[in-house]
Amino acid sequence: MRTDSTRISEEARAASKEHITKTYGENYYENRFFKTKGDAQDAHEAIRPSYVHITPESIKEYLTPDQYKLYRLIYNRFIASQMAAAVYDTVAVSIDANHYNFRANGQTMKFKGFMTLYVEGEDVQKDEEFTQIPELQVGEEVKKEKIDSKQSFTEPPPRYTEASLVKTLEEKGIGRPSTYAPTITTILARRYIEKVQKQLVPTDLGKIVNKLLIENFSDVINVQFTAKMEEEFDKVAEGQEKWKEVIRQFYGPFEQVVEKVEKELEHVKLEYEESDVPCEKCGRMMVIKYGKYGKFLACPGYPECQNAKPIIETIDVPCPKCGAVVQVRKTKKKRTFYICENNFEGNENRCTYISWNKPKPGEVFVENEDAQEIEKETKTKKRATTKKKATTKKKTAKK
Repeated sequence: MRTDSTRISEEARAASKEHITKTYGENYYENRFFKTKGDAQDAHEAIRPSYVHITPESIKEYLTPDQYKLYRLIYNRFIASQMAAAVYDTVAVSIDANHYNFRANGQTMKFKGFMTLYVEGEDVQKDEEFTQIPELQVGEEVKKEKIDSKQSFTEPPPRYTEASLVKTLEEKGIGRPSTYAPTITTILARRYIEKVQKQLVPTDLGKIVNKLLIENFSDVINVQFTAKMEEEFDKVAEGQEKWKEVIRQFYGPFEQVVEKVEKELEHVKLEYEESDVPCEKCGRMMVIKYGKYGKFLACPGYPECQNAKPIIETIDVPCPKCGAVVQVRKTKKKRTFYICENNFEGNENRCTYISWNKPKPGEVFVENEDAQEIEKETKTKKRATTKKKATTKKKTAKK
């Protein structure tokens, strides 16, 4: 089911009320209604559990770990959306002592509400920013136990993660829910951005492309453009606009800009990063390039010299079994694992160390089942090929 609606049926609303009041108490229930967005795909209800009495814990043994996590997320968010808000007491204290003024901020939870069942990551961070402050009276004399000094600096806004990028696209009306995942996948595949500790960081190629597009296609490359086009497409679907006229108004000016840019735009050459590894064939210093499977080393003398080899990442901790260098590799599912450099077929002194977990200094190697799991994810599956039997047509002579 494809929907971004927040609407739920009266039947589901009644079932959630019964479950919440029975499980948590009547003061935990709040009859909530959420406004539907103008561009929401509202043909279906919001995604929710079919039967609220089937809790995630009651069917956990029948589900895979991923199925359980997904159902628990849907279930808890749905029930929490029909629960009362959490209530906090917020306290701000100002203390005058020896001509100095000290301040402290804190909060105390009076009523947990929906946070009994579901807590967003942002809510957890907000809780950590506040400290517990006891009840104080104006004019009361207090004793110093300790002073926590805190210096604040102006920091740039954090980089987007996949979740925050989707949230921003949704807020600005760019695209539809069905386009969010393909959009992120495309800009990752084209190496305009890369993931660094869950953050989406622009690459040099991405910065260059972004600069050229903004400078030459400012009418198209802006936040309002996609939302405006979505509105026009909706009008076409509803019969209020003619699609040929919409395309004509857009494509005429756009075609002229494209022709102008093709004539005036200089070809940009992306400089490759030089490594400290010399080429074994011609002696040139190899450069870092990007391919289908990520970074690799290549000779800058291509096509005369076609030498290329993978970039192997290593760690400072030696192999727990033989003391050799430990390499960092990834499976086809992009999972990281650690393997001894001597662990390869054909090696007479082959070391069998391989693990999902990064080895620690002084760690003693213990045989485990990691090797079998990693082999399954890295081994190339041989596809069975069926040979078609050649059929020969017999020609019959006419008598």
